[in-house]
Amino acid sequence: MKYLLVFTTVIFSLLCCTKEQGKNPSLSITDVSLLDSCAQSIHAYYNSDPNILLSGAHGPHGTFKLRFNNIANKVLTDKGKLPLGTVFPDGSLVIKDIYSGSDLTLYAFMYKHSGSWLWAEVKPNGSILHSVNENSGVCTGCHNQSGNRDLVVSFNFY
Repeated sequence: MKYLLVFTTVIFSLLCCTKEQGKNPSLSITDVSLLDSCAQSIHAYYNSDPNILLSGAHGPHGTFKLRFNNIANKVLTDKGKLPLGTVFPDGSLVIKDIYSGSDLTLYAFMYKHSGSWLWAEVKPNGSILHSVNENSGVCTGCHNQSGNRDLVVSFNFY
């Protein structure tokens, strides 16, 4: 009888304690969850060099480091660029770590979901300047310029 009670308790726990996120992964696509991902140091740096600080002279963000999650990094060439005619797969995360002097002041990032990019700008303290839930027109206006590779324009200049 004791074993039946333990077995029943274990089965009940397994059936009742499932995470909703496991059933619907899109629930995890929020500014906070993507900020958490940006703050991790596991992402690959542009040209595999964490010391490259790009000028940002060609855009509104300022001086930055460029990083890619593993999904995005797998499609880049050995020169760190997306091949012409190629698109990033769903789940790709492209991160600009924006600096003022030596201080990290902002994460500007793009996350590929269902074939489209979600855009956000979030400060390291969690303050949201542009949410993934907002209209991306302000971002795509610049990122749609000639020579972009799947709406990434950094490859045009660096």
